[in-house]
Amino acid sequence: MAKTVASNQPRPASFAHPVAWIRQLTRLQPAKWNWSRSTRAALGMGIPLAIGTLSGNLGVYLWVAMGFLLQMGGERDNPYHILFQRMLITTPLSLLGILLGYLSYLPWEVVILCFTVLAFISAILSSYNSALSIGTMQMLMMGTVAVGNPAINHYWHVALLAFTGIVFYAALLGLEALILRHRPEDQASENLLRALASLALHRAKKQPIEQDEQQITTNLNTLYTLMFHTRSLSQGRNLGSEHTAAVLQRFDSLFASIVGCADSTQLNAIATTLEQAATAYASKSKHIPVANETPGCNASLNKDANELFQTLWQRSSTLPDNSITATQPAAKRKQLAAILGELSPGREVLLAAAALALCTFIAYALRWKDDYSHWYWIPMTVILVMKPDMGSVFSRSMLRSIGTSFGVIIGGVILYFVSPGPLFVIIMAALAFVLPWASQRSYAMMSLIITPLVLVLIDYVSPEKNGVNYALLRFEDTLLGGAIALVFGYLLWPKTNHRQLYQNFQQIRLALAHYLHATLPQPNTSEQQNQLHSARHAAYGQIANIRTNLQKQLSDPPPASQEALSWFPLISSAARMANSITTYSINNTGNLSTHDLQYLQKLADLIAHGTPADFPKEAWQSDTPGSAEDQLLRAAMNELQHVNGMVDVRPASTTNETTTA
Repeated sequence: MAKTVASNQPRPASFAHPVAWIRQLTRLQPAKWNWSRSTRAALGMGIPLAIGTLSGNLGVYLWVAMGFLLQMGGERDNPYHILFQRMLITTPLSLLGILLGYLSYLPWEVVILCFTVLAFISAILSSYNSALSIGTMQMLMMGTVAVGNPAINHYWHVALLAFTGIVFYAALLGLEALILRHRPEDQASENLLRALASLALHRAKKQPIEQDEQQITTNLNTLYTLMFHTRSLSQGRNLGSEHTAAVLQRFDSLFASIVGCADSTQLNAIATTLEQAATAYASKSKHIPVANETPGCNASLNKDANELFQTLWQRSSTLPDNSITATQPAAKRKQLAAILGELSPGREVLLAAAALALCTFIAYALRWKDDYSHWYWIPMTVILVMKPDMGSVFSRSMLRSIGTSFGVIIGGVILYFVSPGPLFVIIMAALAFVLPWASQRSYAMMSLIITPLVLVLIDYVSPEKNGVNYALLRFEDTLLGGAIALVFGYLLWPKTNHRQLYQNFQQIRLALAHYLHATLPQPNTSEQQNQLHSARHAAYGQIANIRTNLQKQLSDPPPASQEALSWFPLISSAARMANSITTYSINNTGNLSTHDLQYLQKLADLIAHGTPADFPKEAWQSDTPGSAEDQLLRAAMNELQHVNGMVDVRPASTTNETTTA
């Protein structure tokens, strides 16, 4: 029986269809206005500029605004305490970047060597965590600005001014935390309620559910991060982390019940209830929603929903002693060999670091050819585009060129027509107000907004370079920097990610096998339930991560986009396999025969390590036809044979749009 695969899968950005390629490349992501963040951005930009304008010391306060922009531009949706802790890493690195300006007194050959080595090290550090990624990028950027403006002279003074801007950012962030008392876990919980409602509705209508699963996994990851982070800061019992752990497991149980239910009436009813619960939770209603009993095949669906509502509306301070406890973090004391093993960079990280170092070397070496005051915009563009942990170099180069093209127009208009004064402050504050929203929409829109901000700030610091012509030179240098990144950071390096995709898919197979093992036999104790929830989260998380990475590569030119597309059928098959295991975990009665247990254990081994040669010649038959075990075996074996077999690790062909199952 032939199955059409490509009709339900994303398509690559083919250069044969330029309109479709541009649409894929410039696709905007959905985003909501974060009014508190936008207000902080406007105040942080507007107040220093207003003080500088009124006092006649605009050049001084421009650096204060720049320090604020460094932190604001890298802010993400994280709890307040995590944002403050991130500052402890990014602040020293960004200030160190300004102090790198003293390198300008050395021979230029030494400067090039220093920044090339720093770029290589920064790319490796970026692979460890997001704070180091942002901090090292800011260090390289501010170092480039400092070296490119030798007239600054007193770099320590500029670093102090930028530090003042960072302190101002911290003060506004702390004030917002005190006023709003916003709990990120509340937002994640509301998002999860709505995502589960959407999942139930789409399952009732037999519609695709990949986007719903992606949303659920993303918000579950947010809650997991909060739980582990809160627990790691506590020496003893922490009620907050225990409440988050309880909420996580309730959400996970309800997710499994929805996936395991096939009754449309029951799914529609729970979708309505969950949507109403999300609205009530967002409005801080004290009335606990109730999922009324609905006739259907899944008796645990309403039970799991009601348990979730009870836990969500229960304050962590009143959590009973027998509540679900948070997983304890691993011991912090490790052997030196283990620590070094964790910090050892992989091949892909080293290749990305080498590419960034090469492009940085070329960008700085161009100063011998282009010794004008604006030369440093070339390496700045390379640094922004070539960050290895921020997606495709190709798409970022194109999007930055597009965004900068329009951003330079805005900056040029400001430089040419607007003099320092109230209108100047209002325009800069308005651009900063839009920045948090634009950053969520696309990289091009972020470049569109941040380009005039940085352009104007740096331009006013060096008034001898003032003028619209300077903005046009910035545009030319941006295109040149993007070209360097494309040629020496993309085209000269392997275009495929087969090794990385293969490793990621193997991790998915292992996670699915571990998930299946966690259901055998039916988990009864609290510890077994915890292991099941963790295994489920790990399996769906692995699938969501690789799907997100593949989606980013669809805007790349062939062969990268074609290879990314070829993996989508396998990832979809893995997602269906996960759903089959989830359905079994709900419908498993625990009455498992020895024969069926052996088959399911063999199935787990086949998923984890099997090859096409290991595939059984005869179909495995359950002792009880129609049982949960029988349904799982049938569904799993079908998926293993789908698109050349999930056990066949080679990517599916993109030349054919049909496969035989």
